Amino acid sequence: MIHYHGGPITPDTAALKAWKGRHAFISYEHPAQLALASEVTQSFALDNGAFSVWSKSKENRSDWSGYYEFVARWMNHPRFAFAVIPDVIGGTGAENDALLDEWPHGKFVGAPVWHMNEPDERFIRLCHEWPRVCIGSMGEYDAKKPRSCRAKLRDLISNVVDKNGYPISHLHGLR
Repeated sequence: MIHYHGGPITPDTAALKAWKGRHAFISYEHPAQLALASEVTQSFALDNGAFSVWSKSKENRSDWSGYYEFVARWMNHPRFAFAVIPDVIGGTGAENDALLDEWPHGKFVGAPVWHMNEPDERFIRLCHEWPRVCIGSMGEYDAKKPRSCRAKLRDLISNVVDKNGYPISHLHGLR
């Protein structure tokens, strides 16, 4: 398992200590340390910042063009790992699937988000279609209730593993 250390971490000297030789997760909402992370980490991933925006205003971003340009700027960097595809916090599977259709950078670069309150079938489908899937907590499966999250994942994982018991898609937990 790869643990991505989220930023920002202040001061920069603390970020350097946390990230050197490790992995960083940089939000579009807080990109100031991306250049530092890109120089000292084994790899870095880009987060779309949807949760940051939603937690402040309880509203979702509707225009993702700036994020798409942000990803385009970094996606060919040798240490770039993946970018979280935009998602609608509290939205439906259909709303989030619409954002997958809009994603301009392909399946190798992007990782869709499945929220734990969305249908299980969507998670299974995403794992069969994408090389990496992000798992977001939501509703009754809030990250503050880890037992319910673990129980749900324990039931679902059997649907997305190979004959050796390994996941068919890389899974990245959010929050």
